[in-house]
Amino acid sequence: MTGPAFRRLYLLVILLHLVGDVALSPFYPQLFERLFGVTGTAATGTFVWVCRAAALAAMPLWGLAARRAPMRTLVVGALAVAAVLELVLAAAPTYTAFLVLSATQVVVTMAFTLAYPAFVGTGRDRLRDVTLFAYVVNGGVVVATVLGAAVMALPNPRYGIAACALLYVALAVLCHRHLPRTADRTAIVPAAGEGAASGGTGHDGARADGRPVPGAPGGNAPPDRAPSGGGAARTATTALVAVCAAVLAAETARLVVRPFFTLYAEDGGTGTTAAAVLFLLPQATVLAVLPLARRAHALLGRALLPVACLVAALGLLAQFLAPDPLLLALGRVVFGAGLGLGHVALDLRVFEATGARGPAFSAVATVRVGATLVSPVLATALAGAGLGLPLAAGAALFGVLALTLALLPAHPPPTAPEPEPEPEPTPAPEPAPQTTTAHRTEDTQHA
Repeated sequence: MTGPAFRRLYLLVILLHLVGDVALSPFYPQLFERLFGVTGTAATGTFVWVCRAAALAAMPLWGLAARRAPMRTLVVGALAVAAVLELVLAAAPTYTAFLVLSATQVVVTMAFTLAYPAFVGTGRDRLRDVTLFAYVVNGGVVVATVLGAAVMALPNPRYGIAACALLYVALAVLCHRHLPRTADRTAIVPAAGEGAASGGTGHDGARADGRPVPGAPGGNAPPDRAPSGGGAARTATTALVAVCAAVLAAETARLVVRPFFTLYAEDGGTGTTAAAVLFLLPQATVLAVLPLARRAHALLGRALLPVACLVAALGLLAQFLAPDPLLLALGRVVFGAGLGLGHVALDLRVFEATGARGPAFSAVATVRVGATLVSPVLATALAGAGLGLPLAAGAALFGVLALTLALLPAHPPPTAPEPEPEPEPTPAPEPAPQTTTAHRTEDTQHA
């Protein structure tokens, strides 16, 4: 499999992770009732919280593992273990066993999150790769939901759960055969000037684990762009903390509006089916605006992220102020446009700070998982005072983030280069031979 071709396997790993995470999530209450006779929202709430807490705990551990093992080893090993767990999960006799096995499965499959920086780190065009990832995520949610509905339509959903193990096995075989065995083989040197065009520094000459390739363009940051020593480490840490804060704010603002939106729409006079359509409208808008991401980035550059956050804030504010179905739909479309462009712009900032390194990216992924724990609690507290307040809170968070980003320096922070391996000592030259012909040959070789 050629260099560009093996990268498709990273996308398949990302898609499989998304399907495994999302497919049955809309049907947990029905699943628990059919398999174990467990009813009530407490079982579903406990299941979701435990799995998210497991993901939060596992992500830093996989980041540490990425420092010691190549991506191929992590992915193939996780796929093999996940296949076994999927079979055992299908045979779980009780709700408690299913909960424990599912949490273990989440811990294992969080390794697949590292496929995203590996995919970006081995590409030539970061903007294209980030946009493609957004397509996979948003389109994958639709595929996963259809697959989950198909599993629930079976006479026994256990058969569908067990069948998913075959997907893990098939992908494990493909990854074992075609993913590069070492990080050095995954490096693809970009064309001149491509790092700037892709919108991210520290991308040129990056290996899959983010380390610079010696001799590759951009492998060593120029002295005027990257400080050395402790200053470089502090600068890189500051950039990582800043992007983590932006991710936490954006993810919380995006997620806090989800749990009670359909109730808010129905309270405003919208029917149940129309409320469901309105709920999915931003995601459809995201897919519609992604083709415009490159043009928007070329026009706005780093200003794309604060502009996208502002658009999302305006969309949420319109939904809060005007619950009329028609205006609500317009607000959902505006909100989705901001989300789509913001997804691309924020991920470009993430890889600008992490350099497509698995360990650094795991910190960002941990923050994203943390937002999934914070947002439902915040949404519940706000909805208790008013069903529209989560929309107002999301608008406020996006607005503050847009203002903060607009006030930051326009230029990206310098990226700290990682130390290169020590060069081997050059052996002392041997005395020149007396033969004139040999002497000329040696001179020619040195020349």
